[in-house]
Amino acid sequence: MNLADYHGIWILLGIGLAIGIGAVVATHIFASKRFYPNKLNPYECGIPTEGVGSTRFSVKFYLVAVSFILFDIETIFMIPWALSFRDYVDSGNGPYIFVVGAIFLFILTLGLVYEWRRGLLDWNK
Repeated sequence: MNLADYHGIWILLGIGLAIGIGAVVATHIFASKRFYPNKLNPYECGIPTEGVGSTRFSVKFYLVAVSFILFDIETIFMIPWALSFRDYVDSGNGPYIFVVGAIFLFILTLGLVYEWRRGLLDWNK
């Protein structure tokens, strides 16, 4: 393991930190320091606000968002698995990797069936 191979990563990390710190410093230097009461009002896409800014939302929005994130993460895990599957088949570990992926998909399918039975996907309920 040669640390010289990681110079690019350190440079990228340094550039990212410099941009982030530079943005924060520039905001503090150039931002308006005056207080306006209108700054405390909620912003609704340029139209006058209707009602209060802290309206209550149904818990279903939260549950659907969490379900979407979970199944989105599942996709993030399945894409590398599918792309590297051929390498495992060539090395002789194809059936093992296929079974591991099938078990993962089966567990996720059980989660989807559970959500369906609990009525999470039935919006009008």
